[in-house]
Amino acid sequence: MKPIRLRWSLPRGLEQVLDPVRLEWARIGHAGGRTRVRVALKAEMRRLAGIVGSAQAPVVLAERLERRLGAQHGERVREPVGWLLSRGLPQRAECYATACDDQVRMDTGLVCPSCELLIGDRRALRHQVVQAVAAELPCLASAEARAEVERRLSRAIALQAARDAVRREHAAVERAHREVAWAQQREELASAKAQLAARACVECGVPEAGGLCLVCSQNRTAREAVEQAAQVAAAVSGPVKDLGAVAGRLAACRVLLEGEVDRVTGRLRREGMPEAAVAWEKRTLAEELLRAERARAMDALLDSVEALAEAERVFAIERVRRGGEVGARAAAEQARQRCAELLLAQRLGRVRVAERPSATDEVGGWRQRLVELAARPLDEQIRVPQLAGECREAVSAA
Repeated sequence: MKPIRLRWSLPRGLEQVLDPVRLEWARIGHAGGRTRVRVALKAEMRRLAGIVGSAQAPVVLAERLERRLGAQHGERVREPVGWLLSRGLPQRAECYATACDDQVRMDTGLVCPSCELLIGDRRALRHQVVQAVAAELPCLASAEARAEVERRLSRAIALQAARDAVRREHAAVERAHREVAWAQQREELASAKAQLAARACVECGVPEAGGLCLVCSQNRTAREAVEQAAQVAAAVSGPVKDLGAVAGRLAACRVLLEGEVDRVTGRLRREGMPEAAVAWEKRTLAEELLRAERARAMDALLDSVEALAEAERVFAIERVRRGGEVGARAAAEQARQRCAELLLAQRLGRVRVAERPSATDEVGGWRQRLVELAARPLDEQIRVPQLAGECREAVSAA
């Protein structure tokens, strides 16, 4: 018999993994078997990297191979390639945990708690069967009682397995129904997105703009930023008790900021810049104005009487509680900042109230309201139904 030529060199990058089974690797005498084992090793390492991480995957796989080889109890491995592919490399999870391998957690190296739970359930089932046999058949001999326990235990396990199979079938059916519902939702979402993308711009009418083209979107964002900057400027430029005065200041600030933005955008258009670039610069300028106005407002409110009083109050409390100047100063500065932000929010609320249109005078009663409604002219498109049936149909439709 020709002796097997041993190959002691391990593949590059797999030295740590194959070190526990170095002798078995050396017994693989043909290149095809070594290639199959090497490919399977790399695939298993990639799979383990998704569970325990790429750094820990070689260590876990090496421990698995060492554990599986130790389970041979000194018996010689007959076929190294088949043993590595079928017994050494595959993960053997004894429970439903993805990190379980031979009742050991691969991520922690401790005993798998899920396996302990399943083992406890099986022991509890055996204990129940033993108690039931002892209560129902107390006169049986020990061998007969043991056989009866095994029969009942097998029956109970088979019944539980059948129930689990039915539950899995129901879960598969529910999963299929959910997949159908999800596919329908994805189709509806794709259709809605396609319809939205096909909509023309609501402001300039550009086709297939998704409801708002890029230029109009930038212009709208710029208008919103200018409006917010005007509100901030009006909130800190004077008292906010008189709503009429606040509305006047807001209009003046709005005109001032819009004029500044219009001057810059006009200059850019005269220089021949494309409209998309002009809209981008307009939005950028409006956002810069908003940041500048907010910073100016915060600087003014930080020096207000309320903010300074709050800072002094917090400083006195924190100095007694902490017993130091540095921590008390930091806490007082934070309280001052929070107070300024709160004052700005309150003032902005008053400005927005002043900006709202005044509510119409309330009607004295239903009689006066009906008279006013009757005095309104009807639209030409409104057709008054003449017959009673048409009236009923109109009411039903409404």
